Amino acid sequence: MRLEIPKPKGRSKAERMIRTIALLGVIAAVAWAFMQNNKNVLDRIQTRQAVNDQTETLTQTDMEFLKGFITSMRETYGVNMKVTIYKGQALVPEVGPKTMFFGLAPEAGEVILRFPPLLRAALGDEFTATLTDDFMQSFKRGDWPRELKIVLSMIWSRLSALESQQGNS
Repeated sequence: MRLEIPKPKGRSKAERMIRTIALLGVIAAVAWAFMQNNKNVLDRIQTRQAVNDQTETLTQTDMEFLKGFITSMRETYGVNMKVTIYKGQALVPEVGPKTMFFGLAPEAGEVILRFPPLLRAALGDEFTATLTDDFMQSFKRGDWPRELKIVLSMIWSRLSALESQQGNS
């Protein structure tokens, strides 16, 4: 099969050249727009699968924060993240070796935090125990959505500090 592209018509050589460049520009713009659309759709699908709020307590602002954090963790550290807010009791799902999982059940007062092995070692057991305690206290106070953002910020700060220490060594 042979693909024949018609030659642009023009009165002079310069006009034909301009038309050819314009045609290539349109093709490049369409290809770029197609790639950007696919990237955005893929990001939305990945984020939608990463956050599951069964209680429907999280606000739009909270969801945007979570989506930004999840995207940043994936792009910066190569760690996938999944957050599930359970209506009843928390269930422990199977998670991969590169997945960080937060399972929160505010009504039952349960917290499940699963970190990839390297991330758990980097953060330390004492730090992760503190995170669990912080969540338990926030369930009693009723401000766990705020605490979720604080905990994620603490994790990011800790990882950034560890990364800067490695850079200075």
